[in-house]
Amino acid sequence: MNSGKKGPGKPGWLAAWAIQIAVMLCAGALSALSLGVHPALYGAALWVLTPLLGAFTALRAVRRGLLNYAAWIAPPACQCATHVLIWGYLPPAGAMLLCAFVSLVGAAAGEVLNQRKKGR
Repeated sequence: MNSGKKGPGKPGWLAAWAIQIAVMLCAGALSALSLGVHPALYGAALWVLTPLLGAFTALRAVRRGLLNYAAWIAPPACQCATHVLIWGYLPPAGAMLLCAFVSLVGAAAGEVLNQRKKGR
């Protein structure tokens, strides 16, 4: 049997999800606060930094045992939540959709890496 596999019954996926949420809340807060610094910095943080970090955290969470179907949800949700908490309104819908899509790709890449590791 798969005794080394981290599944929903093992603690690895819960810790990975908590770390992912914490990292994405910090990234979302930094991207929202960058609006007060400069609009170009805000655009770069919102459209580049947050989606790339979302993909990385989704990949790492899947590698730690979180289901790939759940790993992509936290990055856009945290981006949205921090923006609403700081400014009182949602970030641009395109930025949230980009973050969701790139995070979905990161979660899928983590699942592929997990399957390749099992095959060896």
